[in-house]
Amino acid sequence: MESITVIIETPKGKGLKYDFEPAEGYLKLKKIMPAGLVFPFDFGYIPGTTGGDGDPLDVLVISEIETFPGCGVDCRIIGAMIANQTERNGHSMRNDRFIAIPEVSQQYAGIQTLGQLSEQIKSQLEQFFINYNEQAGKRFKIIERVEANEAAKLIDEGKAHQPLTKLIELLLPVYDPDGNPFSQKQFTAVRKKLEEKFGPVTSYSRGPAPSVTDDEGKRLPKPAFIVYEIMAASLDSAYWSKYKTMLVKTFGQENVLIRCTTISVI
Repeated sequence: MESITVIIETPKGKGLKYDFEPAEGYLKLKKIMPAGLVFPFDFGYIPGTTGGDGDPLDVLVISEIETFPGCGVDCRIIGAMIANQTERNGHSMRNDRFIAIPEVSQQYAGIQTLGQLSEQIKSQLEQFFINYNEQAGKRFKIIERVEANEAAKLIDEGKAHQPLTKLIELLLPVYDPDGNPFSQKQFTAVRKKLEEKFGPVTSYSRGPAPSVTDDEGKRLPKPAFIVYEIMAASLDSAYWSKYKTMLVKTFGQENVLIRCTTISVI
């Protein structure tokens, strides 16, 4: 799967638990851990997702890097621990833990799957969450471990539960700088890539008004742009920045316009 941006809430080695507050848009100190209990690795969340507990999907970032609360890290997901959490009142829910490696990590550069991660680290992670929940009067049970492909499906499910409040518009030119039309194959490739990541995509042509003319007074009836509209739960700035760079090169442009509007859905 493509790399995703993870937001760190609590860095490794810290005994302070921070939680992201979606309504306020900031991280809030949630609790002080019991003496001697600290996070073995960075703990955070995957933006634009919702898990079984109603919060964004949790993720552990395995690396040698020092981060800080609120730090965004581009990671590859290598797998997940499927888990069930039982609250003090007896209510049970799914509360999975996804495992990620930063793309810039050198120590773990060769780790692509959960199976490649040492058994010692995996057992350490599982035991930490069991102990962490016991301290809070809860029970945490690991059901199974899954590899990257299955983890990616679970993340997609988590994204599907999000309200679509972002309207993203991508405008691509119909003609190259010399006035030659781009091939339909190029536009089809763009649409396919967007559909694979975001689902349904709306596209239409946009051109100058009928009264607009060129320097010689001739009308310009042909559309100037193909517009792609995508509905998303959040704006993945890292993804769009990377994709924009590719489109600028592919279509030979100085710039490609991508804009995002926050909308209310009735």
